[in-house]
Amino acid sequence: MATNRLNNYLRTHRKHSGLSQSEVSFLVRLKNKTELSRYERNVRVPSLRTALACQELYGVAVSELFAGLNDSVASDTRGRMKRLQPRLQAKVDPKSTGNRIIQKFQWISHRLLAMPNFKLVPQL
Repeated sequence: MATNRLNNYLRTHRKHSGLSQSEVSFLVRLKNKTELSRYERNVRVPSLRTALACQELYGVAVSELFAGLNDSVASDTRGRMKRLQPRLQAKVDPKSTGNRIIQKFQWISHRLLAMPNFKLVPQL
């Protein structure tokens, strides 16, 4: 059974550090603690710069700081790759050896097969 993770763990790591919202805001270059509060409450998504600053501050990968969001984006991207794969396959010209479509199809196929828990058949 898959575990649903929080969209982000910013508040968890801040509380664990003992730092206040004002202190973290200063350290990651936010205008004020209100911005950080919005990120912690998942009202807004921080910029890449802010996410990377939080990664540096807490020593936790961005993908773990934003675990639920990461899971959602990964799932969506895998789904889109699965949808693009048959489109590319339909465009493959078997007579052509230098077909760029073949390269794209093979790349997506390899990426999908390399993913953990990948299933060829969609779950119903």
